[in-house]
Amino acid sequence: MVRPGASLENREVADHDPYRPPYPAAVFEKLRELAPRHDAMLDIGCGPGKVSRPLTRYFADVVAVDPSQHMIALGQSLPDGRAPNLHWVRGFAEDAPLDGWRFDLTVAAASIHWMEHDRLFPRLLAHAAPGHVFAAVSGDDAFEPPWHDDWQRFLGKWVMEVTGRQLEPRWADAIASDFGGHVDVAGRAFFTAPVSQSVTDFTKCQHSRDTWAYSKLGSRTAAFDSELNDVLAPHAVAGQLNYTVRTLVTWGSIVPR
Repeated sequence: MVRPGASLENREVADHDPYRPPYPAAVFEKLRELAPRHDAMLDIGCGPGKVSRPLTRYFADVVAVDPSQHMIALGQSLPDGRAPNLHWVRGFAEDAPLDGWRFDLTVAAASIHWMEHDRLFPRLLAHAAPGHVFAAVSGDDAFEPPWHDDWQRFLGKWVMEVTGRQLEPRWADAIASDFGGHVDVAGRAFFTAPVSQSVTDFTKCQHSRDTWAYSKLGSRTAAFDSELNDVLAPHAVAGQLNYTVRTLVTWGSIVPR
């Protein structure tokens, strides 16, 4: 059986990750504010360091963990990717070597759903400094764009085509989640920012996501891209799509078991 999320370790997915929109700048300020101190933070399932690289400006040390060598290599090539206080670790969050680190803040950005919570959270707690805060970040796609209705029909068709499942509501699980009872949730906040992106780049962005990875679409890729272009093209102005990214930050303390 293929492990969920395994496609994200492929080179092709890493190559398309730069087409993902950035998180709103206010997300990073919120994460800075949440930490009780700024000695060390941990970014699990970090990908190319979309969260960890900017946070090197706020924390004395940042440890970024991901199983994909391609994602880590990409992150090291991007701004702040070789900051002297950024420590890349290849491995899974549940068992990657963390040595004697104690973290003030742990962040899982668009990754917590891939992890085994019963193994993960006791481990995070073992590496938690006093007052430690866990935060999950989700949402880097188009939020209720002008093409929303056509987009939902497109997603519904292709999710069924690729996965055999119905399209699930975008925010319901994230808004209600307490991470399997492992987190005493203290708060949730949404942050938004405008994005302008070409139709071509928006399509490439989709191939950075697990469901639409080339390894999942296979011979259906051309049909997927063509149909998506038909959905988006009428909404482009001078070749550009304008939409909003809406990102949810959920934070709290890990519950001892």
